[in-house]
Amino acid sequence: MKRTPKFDKAWSESIAMLPAELQQPLIDAIKEYQTTGIEPADLSPIAQCVFNLLKPTIDRRAKAASYQRRRREAKAVVQCAPVTIEAGRLVKQDRKYIRLLAKRYDLIHRDIKAEIDRVSALLAANGIDRIPLFLYKEYLEKRLEANTEPSDPDTQIKCGPDAKCG
Repeated sequence: MKRTPKFDKAWSESIAMLPAELQQPLIDAIKEYQTTGIEPADLSPIAQCVFNLLKPTIDRRAKAASYQRRRREAKAVVQCAPVTIEAGRLVKQDRKYIRLLAKRYDLIHRDIKAEIDRVSALLAANGIDRIPLFLYKEYLEKRLEANTEPSDPDTQIKCGPDAKCG
């Protein structure tokens, strides 16, 4: 439920009107319900009635707090991802990764870096403002793989050492 219990002034004033022996168990039950979500079982009928009147307010506040917490956490995750252009720069600066791509796809570094620029421009054009590096790299590798595969092996010219390829 809620991380920190909230106790309204109006609740305190209303509970103060109850007999003294009912006040503390009701206050404890409200605070326990706010922190754990466990409904009280051993309240007197009058205290249970007051608790039942306050329960919808407690539940509504807990739901709103949970929604706000999820929204903040989701926003924090998005903020951790670098801007798309910055992700491209970070990938370009990763020399080990560039070497790995060069070996894997038999490309020179200049071609890989040009493809990184194209990927950044394409993502930005499609409205992707922020992207985690692992997704950026995955997308880059798919693009490199698609660009380096031969389209039709039957139409490829096979050149030998004495043949003239043109």
